[in-house]
Amino acid sequence: MNDFFETLGAVENRVQSLIERLNYQRSENQALKSEIEDLKRALLMKEEALGLSQRKLEEVNQSASDKGNPLDTTDIDKKIDRLVKEIQSCIDTLE
Repeated sequence: MNDFFETLGAVENRVQSLIERLNYQRSENQALKSEIEDLKRALLMKEEALGLSQRKLEEVNQSASDKGNPLDTTDIDKKIDRLVKEIQSCIDTLE
């Protein structure tokens, strides 16, 4: 009979341990979901900023070509490259 209570106690301890792990995993899962949502919002903002930068670049290029002057777009290209890298980083994080 003593073995029965020892086994029962061991099973109870194991179940309690599993319940604690399950609760921790649920909490961790919720935190990760929240982080994903934050990253998605950041990604949308970066994509919007990239779109604005690309439109500005197109406008400047169009304006320069209308005037017949070559345009140095180094700064704009750097900003676009930086935004593309940030967006790629967000995408990599989501994957």
